[in-house]
Amino acid sequence: MFTEITQLLEIQSIDQQLVEAAEHIKRLKRDRERLEEKVQEADRTFAQKEQDLKQLEHDSLMLNLQVDELDANIREYQHRLDTGIISFKEMEDLRAKITSERKRINEMEDNALQMMDQIGRDRDAVLKAKTALGERHAELETAIAAVDADIQQENDQIESLHGQRDAVSGQLSDFLLSQYESLHRKFADPIVPISHTTCSGCKLKLSGSTIERVRGSLSIVTCEHCSRILYTD
Repeated sequence: MFTEITQLLEIQSIDQQLVEAAEHIKRLKRDRERLEEKVQEADRTFAQKEQDLKQLEHDSLMLNLQVDELDANIREYQHRLDTGIISFKEMEDLRAKITSERKRINEMEDNALQMMDQIGRDRDAVLKAKTALGERHAELETAIAAVDADIQQENDQIESLHGQRDAVSGQLSDFLLSQYESLHRKFADPIVPISHTTCSGCKLKLSGSTIERVRGSLSIVTCEHCSRILYTD
């Protein structure tokens, strides 16, 4: 195998490593996106817990205001009963209203107590969720940092490979390098060995003269079918 084939094979190997590194970076970036989504989901879940608690606290406040309003109504009705000059029918109506309002107050106060109990439980749950969220953030941020480190390592490797490629490419003629680059745009493996009288790239049988020329190692020989550069092990 003469020097130019060896150099081309080295470039091909570097190009394959560059492709693999680029694919690895894509996978790592997808992993990072999934981790970021988990961070956002954790934040959304906690925010919903906080919102639910605020809504419950608001509902409890509104319920207590309604109780206060009903209690004020009862006092007003009682005052009219005690001091007003009213008809028997009006008196009966006020007494019925007082009875009805007191019943509503009792029901609402029961609901208010249940709400307060629920608010207490939810506040405890939110505090625990906040602690858990901090721990989850730390865990995911550590994972993201590890992915970022892997991405940086791959980028450093790519930079190193480009340097190696430039060094080898500089030893080849412009014509041969151009021929390789043209084939590489079509094939991942522009340089392939002969395997049992066939091109290992396109799997088609080679002519005897082509095989002999490759074995002679006197010049660059290409496959008559796919134009890949051929060599023998």
